[in-house]
Formats: sequence, structure tokens, C-alpha cells
Amino acid sequence: MVARVLEAKDEDGEFLYPEVVIQIPRRATKTTTITNVLLGRCFSIPGYKVVQTGQDGARARQAFNNMASALEYAYPDEATRPFRYYRANGTERLVWDNGSVWWVVPPQARAFRGASANVIWADEAGEYDAAITAQLIEGALPLLDTVKNSQVIISGTSPATREGLLWDYLVTGRKGTEGIGIVDFSMRPDDDPTDEDVWYRVHPGLAAGLTSIKTIRKRFETMKLISFQREYLCADPQAANIAAIDPEDWLATQVDKMPEIPRGNFTLSYDVHPDGQSAAIALAYYTEAGLPHIQIVDYRAGFSWVPGELAKWMKEHRGLEVVFDSIGHNNAVFQTVQRMRGVPSQGLRPITMKDSSGGVSLLTGAIADRAIVHAEDRDLDAAVEGANFRFVNDSRLFGRRTSLEDVSPLVACANALYVAAGNTYKAPRKRREAILL
Repeated sequence: MVARVLEAKDEDGEFLYPEVVIQIPRRATKTTTITNVLLGRCFSIPGYKVVQTGQDGARARQAFNNMASALEYAYPDEATRPFRYYRANGTERLVWDNGSVWWVVPPQARAFRGASANVIWADEAGEYDAAITAQLIEGALPLLDTVKNSQVIISGTSPATREGLLWDYLVTGRKGTEGIGIVDFSMRPDDDPTDEDVWYRVHPGLAAGLTSIKTIRKRFETMKLISFQREYLCADPQAANIAAIDPEDWLATQVDKMPEIPRGNFTLSYDVHPDGQSAAIALAYYTEAGLPHIQIVDYRAGFSWVPGELAKWMKEHRGLEVVFDSIGHNNAVFQTVQRMRGVPSQGLRPITMKDSSGGVSLLTGAIADRAIVHAEDRDLDAAVEGANFRFVNDSRLFGRRTSLEDVSPLVACANALYVAAGNTYKAPRKRREAILL
């Protein structure tokens, strides 16, 4: 079925489907089938060019190297082997005697520039987030503009959220859009994921005997249901309009007025909207008893005001730690503060995506346990109401349920809380009283 869709031609001998999306559960030879079709083209069509990418550079190279090593094994005699396998780290490729080439690149726009190809294959595309998707569309697809009879292949299992390359192509392909071929083995929303009849219908590897019912039962018993549905039944991800934070839990942790900020025991964080249209500064701290507190310091349009506001806080509170996720406009703010005179810039601390994900877990867990303190705040409340979850590889982050919502106040709170959680509470200094003699 996969091969027929990939190889379908019109009356002029050109691909009927210049773009193909393939969603098939794990262990059903999806990758193997696509590989064999493309290898057939490289062996039989002189000068054929294939570029392959995966969810990241390392795993893309690993998949390619596994395939190339198996191909070498099939042709043990180097003297008669009709291709050469070049293993240089970062520039792995197969080069055929007939001029065909197959190479592998990371999913980054710059990796595709300056080359052309007959086929671009994005495997494991369910792992691509919106940012990687935008990069590939910008840097990869133009490779095919001047190549006659070219093809884009998007393959993977169900994504975690309703965004990214695979999901976008699935939605378009399911509409019957002309020029897009689709092979989609996935459960329906009304299917029972515990029903073995559904497993046999949805998983072609099980139905064809490539894997056994015993193996699938074992996976079902050991995996979380949502993970099992994604990996083995290709269930559609949750809708993006599902809120990340329960409004009842949020309201239950609200107080009328925040206590005084404990000097020397709080962390500041800022976050700029991806488009630069607004920014938020927040703080977080834990009390001596271990109860987390969060609050918004400032939230305004634009972000040119952020460096000056940070400078005020850092001058007033020597030793204050200011954290930020080192992406986009956040880095521009960081560089500006670095150049400001009299500001102790060593207090600025960039954090990673995994750190931000840790902050999301700390914050959502505390809210769910109703063990956090915050006051009513229009901007923070709006961010909570408008936030959902988005996934970047294994990192769970806050995303926006619609393009009009801004979650930067919530992101700033989560990042501040993450760093505050690792700081030791410092007892406030006692003022020395004069001794009268």
C-alpha cells in the first residue's frame, strides 16, 4: 500500500502525489518500506538524489547508518558493490556508481540550503514541533522547486499535540487535497483502545504477522494508555483547546493579597512573547515551610521596557538571580542588560528547555495539589485560562490555545519557580540594636 501510493504516476509518468503523508503504528515496517522504495529508485535511476532527516540530527544519522550498514552486508564484495558508503560524522552519505546519492541531515533549515534533491524524506515527523516545521518548510521544500517529478515524504506515528509537520499534512491529506497522497492507519475517536479487534484493524504489523498479539498485549500492560494509543494505534492527539490548568484548582489557591516579598529569598524571571508583542516579569519564592509563591511584577506591550525594569530590581536587590529561557527576544533583552552600566550582570542566568519543562511540572503539580499561593492578577489569570500544553521532544511546555492568547506571564512564573525550588531558604538578617551603657 505504501509503495503503491509513493509510486503512483499520472498519464504523463509524473508522480500522482508530489507530497505523501504516511502514519502507521510502531513495528509495522513503515520505515523499512519507504527505505526499500527509495533504494530501488537510487539503484535504477541514474543521478537520483534523496535527502533524509529525522526528529534530530543524531537519531536521523543513526537510522541512516543502520540502513547503510545493512546494505553493505547485502553486498559483501567491495569490488563489485555498486555504491560507496561514506561514514564521516555529520556528512554520512551513500554514493552509487550511476551518480545517485542519498544523504542525511538534521531537521534544520541551514542543513538543506545550497542543494537540490528528487526526494525529501522527513521520518518520525510526529516529533517535530511548530518551530522545526517552520524551519523545514522554509529551508527544505524549496530544494524541490527546480527538480522535475520531485516528492516530499512525511512519515511517523501520532504526534503528541495537534501541531507540527505530520499533523499539518495529516489534516490536509484527510481532506482529500489534490496532489497529497495519504496512508493513515489510525483509530477512530469512538474506538475502544482496549479492544483487540481494534488492534487488529488498526495495526497492519499485527494483522500481517510482523508482530504478535502476545507482544502487543505486553505493551498494553506496561505502557500508559495514552502512550499505547499514540504508539500502537496512532490515536489523534488531544485537542489544543484543552486547558493545561484546572480553573477550580487555580481559583482555590488564590489569596486576597500577597505577603511581603522576602528579601534575599526570591527569584526573578522574564519572558517575551515569541512575536515580541508583549513581555512579563515574574517572581517566585518558597517560604521557610516550603510553600511556593508566585506573582507578576510587570506585564506590558512590547519588550523594550524590560531591560530597564530588570536593572532597577538588580540594583536594589544585590545578588538577585534573574532567569530566562535563552530563545528569541529573551536573548535580546539579556544582551541589552549586559551592556548597562552599574548592573550586576552576573545575576542573569539562562536556562534550558528541560529546565523550563521542569518549571512547568513544578507549577502544575503545586496547583493540582492546591499547594501554592498567588493573588488575583488579570494578566496571569488570562494566561492560565489560555494555556495548553505543547511538547518538544520529551519536554512539556506551556503553549497557547489560540493565537490571540499570551502565556508569557505563566511561563515567567514557571521559570522563576524552577530556580527558586533549588535555592536554600536564607534566614533574614537581624538588625543589630545599639547597646546602652
